[in-house]
Amino acid sequence: MNFNLTEEQHMLSDSVRRFLENECGLATGRDNKSSDQWAKIAELGWLAIPLPESVGGLGGGAVETTLIMEEFGRVLAVEPFCAIGVVAAQLILAADSRQAEVLLPQLIAGNFRPIVAHHEHEARGVIEHVSLQANAHGDKWLLSGRKSLVVGANAANRFIVSARTDGDLRDRAGITLFSIACNAPGLQQNNIRLIDNRWAAELIFDNVEVSAMNVLGEVGEGYRAIDHAYAHGLLAQCAEAVGVMEQALWITRDYIKTRKQFGVALNTFQALQHRMAEMLIELELARSVVYRSLAFIDAPTDERNAALSLAKIKIGQAVRFVCGQAIQLHGGIGVTEEYSIGHYFKRAMTIENELGSSHFHLAQLADLELRKSVAWVRE
Repeated sequence: MNFNLTEEQHMLSDSVRRFLENECGLATGRDNKSSDQWAKIAELGWLAIPLPESVGGLGGGAVETTLIMEEFGRVLAVEPFCAIGVVAAQLILAADSRQAEVLLPQLIAGNFRPIVAHHEHEARGVIEHVSLQANAHGDKWLLSGRKSLVVGANAANRFIVSARTDGDLRDRAGITLFSIACNAPGLQQNNIRLIDNRWAAELIFDNVEVSAMNVLGEVGEGYRAIDHAYAHGLLAQCAEAVGVMEQALWITRDYIKTRKQFGVALNTFQALQHRMAEMLIELELARSVVYRSLAFIDAPTDERNAALSLAKIKIGQAVRFVCGQAIQLHGGIGVTEEYSIGHYFKRAMTIENELGSSHFHLAQLADLELRKSVAWVRE
């Protein structure tokens, strides 16, 4: 695999960085409904970059997505690019190619802002866990249940909801995707502000009526699309974590160069130099495992999931170390709300717990290796 970026990819990374630093800056907890910011993001073509030309995209891929998400992590941007431009876009693309040709050009233009409502409190990272029920009622469906931690929900104008139309709680078959208006009768949306200044919501469905025309893909066949979208989302979040760690490292470096103790700058103490070196090593190891995952994003499912689980495990270890040490090296100011470094730690912790924590993925990786060993013994 060639790890060198092309000239176009360097230009993309630089332009995204300049825009986010000038327009978004450090997250302040503002309501991310800002249509002006989202319109600018769409106008710049970022939403088109990872999508194929057949749906109006620019024919990029996961590499370009990781470059964009890394820059989002550097400034702690609250705009839901990952939720809409990665997860929702990839879900639509994988679920139904005919509907994708209609919906994705609208998404690219910034007019269609779908958010995937799939996570449930009891799932704990298991993506096939769906308890929200969809019951057939004539030519319509009635949805009842809850979805939790729907990140970016308050920026949405449409929800793509996973519901169980058949099977048991954790069956992969029997999951169906529905496109639902945010103001649908019977749908209650409770927005909450997360610790990292992004917004999420709990959605409560009380016999929400959905027509058969709003089924995305085939009835009962939604798992494959969810699995595909979440794989791309997990990789994007890992890249965002790299951006978070890198900026936290450089903020800390600049701080210890200017902060004095016993009449000299902190960066003259050898013990702190060693600490900074260890933080840099963890950052580069995390970056390397993200690059490795890029090579597996289109691989067979087991190989891809193993690579992504390994990335999430390493990212979880690295962000806790790098961002935690950054706070330690700042001392008391590092835990104040007014100073930036604590916000980087908060974003790191939310990333660590989205789409399955590092502990969950460690168990997943162990289970995968056990199944491979059993298959080898049987052969």
